[in-house]
Amino acid sequence: MTRPGPSRRRLRDAGSATVTAAIMFPAVGLLFLVLAQAVLVSVAGNVALSAAEEGLRVARARHGTAAQGQAAAVHFALAEPVLQAPIVTVSGSTTITVQVTGSAPSILPGVSIGITRTARGARERFTVEAGGPNRPEDGHAPVEPTTPSRS
Repeated sequence: MTRPGPSRRRLRDAGSATVTAAIMFPAVGLLFLVLAQAVLVSVAGNVALSAAEEGLRVARARHGTAAQGQAAAVHFALAEPVLQAPIVTVSGSTTITVQVTGSAPSILPGVSIGITRTARGARERFTVEAGGPNRPEDGHAPVEPTTPSRS
């Protein structure tokens, strides 16, 4: 009995797995790098927004200043290395705006992704009701001081 030789089809397919792997491996590697870059951009955006909110919290306080808000935002942004070269601007007097700009780390060659996040809020201030307590404007009758009667 003779053993049948390899079919022509098998001979044509020989090495196709190697070619497929050679094509797919770089594509999968690039997909992985793109996903990792997307995560870095997302985290850098979250850090920038959190830094802007921290700067706003300090700057809008009753006795807070723009310089204090800027210092707080820069300190927060520098504590997280994922936001590179943060620049903080604080503006406004009654409505405070804090803008944090920086860049995300790049793992893809030649890619530079800028990040800008802004937080805005009203300055906190102490106010008193328009009529004040025990005033006719607030709908209550004025309270007269009472003196003890002597009988």
